[in-house]
Amino acid sequence: MALLGCATARPRATPAAGALVFACEPADARVTLDENDLGPCALWSARPLGLGAGTHRLVVARDGYLPLESEVVPDGRRVTVRAVLRRVPE
Repeated sequence: MALLGCATARPRATPAAGALVFACEPADARVTLDENDLGPCALWSARPLGLGAGTHRLVVARDGYLPLESEVVPDGRRVTVRAVLRRVPE
């Protein structure tokens, strides 16, 4: 016997407030968002990284290079982050 009208409440996914895709040199630079290491930049070159509302701290870094650091506030669009890291001077 099926009960009608009884459903298990499912939490709804929060829609992304925006998204980032990455184009980095070097391609193996690592992406960190809000202090969470998300892996190499190349991973996010074709797959968008969804952002929740609010301000986010973004760092693209690799050993031997100066890091790129910025704050990102999503505006509902998909934005390409172009990060060209410069080598640390000797």
